[in-house]
Amino acid sequence: MAKSTRPSWAGKLRRQLKRAKEEDRGLSRFGADRHKYQLRPPASEKDVAAFEARFHILLPEGYRDFLLWMGNGGAGPFYGLYRLGEAEPGRISDYPDGAVLPLGTQGCTLMTGLVLDGPHRGRVIYYDEDQCSPPILMREADFLAWYDRWLREVIAGYDEEEMDFGLYLDGSPQELMELYEGTTDVQARMEIVESCYKFQALPSRQKTYFKKACDSEQNPELRMVLIKMLSHFRVPGMEDQIDALWKVEAYAEAISVICYSGGWAVKEVWWPRVLEKMSSLRGQPFWDACGIFSVLKDYPEIHAGLLRDQLYRTDLDRNDKTVLFHCLSKLNSREEVLDYFLDYLPDERNHERAEYTTLIYAIWVTKGIKDPRLERIWTALLDKFRTTQDAQDDFAGSQMHLTNDCCLGASHPFGVICSNLMDCLDRFGLDYREAWKLLMDNEHWANWKLSF
Repeated sequence: MAKSTRPSWAGKLRRQLKRAKEEDRGLSRFGADRHKYQLRPPASEKDVAAFEARFHILLPEGYRDFLLWMGNGGAGPFYGLYRLGEAEPGRISDYPDGAVLPLGTQGCTLMTGLVLDGPHRGRVIYYDEDQCSPPILMREADFLAWYDRWLREVIAGYDEEEMDFGLYLDGSPQELMELYEGTTDVQARMEIVESCYKFQALPSRQKTYFKKACDSEQNPELRMVLIKMLSHFRVPGMEDQIDALWKVEAYAEAISVICYSGGWAVKEVWWPRVLEKMSSLRGQPFWDACGIFSVLKDYPEIHAGLLRDQLYRTDLDRNDKTVLFHCLSKLNSREEVLDYFLDYLPDERNHERAEYTTLIYAIWVTKGIKDPRLERIWTALLDKFRTTQDAQDDFAGSQMHLTNDCCLGASHPFGVICSNLMDCLDRFGLDYREAWKLLMDNEHWANWKLSF
């Protein structure tokens, strides 16, 4: 069907896009420096029809209309939207209900897609190409509603991309407060409270309302979620909860308040007691405890050796270890835990694809430590990972130029490991692009190793 007069919704979205660009003049929102709030020219009916015929599909109406009336890629959540044809539709793991068309990247292996058929046809879906987490369907009924929400939240000054745009509830502080008032379901209320984190600030009316709700809440789990959120927004009085929580051995909840209260004095007073209980913590409470030490990283009393015992725990899972390594990478005197990492880094059990994030943080802990044993391990790891397909792909990306004359960074798991190892070795005295060239050239790499 040929184009006719531009529909009213397209005019509205264009006005919103213009306002979004004005509100984020500094391009500070995640990914905005890539797409710059600019859409490419719309696609033609012929191009859309050819794409559909090639893959024997019919694009969902909302997305098809967007291509024809708004733009063929460009401005959008995270790093923006792909052009039609930049990616091919197909099946993704852990989602059996329909084919998916990739719409854009969120960074690394996280992707945004569009469901093309099945019961959720037309809805946006988030997924991980490395299958490290299950796909998540967005709440919005179609692509246009999802895109409209993004523009509204940019204009309103929310920064939900930092916490994954679309995963939390839509709505302003007032609307979320009204949702909270309108339900007694504990899980629903918890989701409403968690959604408040997308706001840069919580208005005084909502602070007062949720503080009263917290004071009267009988469900301990919901009460702790409220305390944590109110502490995040620095609502006065939350620190008063810590003593009471500690006395009833609600250590996880108390540590949450200490972590998110934002007060330096509170963390200064409580960190020794947090350290005493740390070996009994796992999951979010353990992460919060690590967060306290990360914040206090410049204090003379805080150093990596304080957390040495945590490294040898056998009950910590991959996520716990990743958070612990991230914390240690920020602390002073990391030489105090070097022996652990001299064993950890070469251990092939830690070289599996599923372990790559943890391995990267382990590398970060050792970066900057001057020790010939470390340098030999870094070099051996580079020797191993440089031959992977990930490294080959990221090498190709490193040689490509963007419009601002910067090369593309590593984005594939083992390629990211190579990039971080090269950084530890000061990129062999070369810039990023030339370091990749040396790494991928067998003869030059062999000569470099001999001279090292």
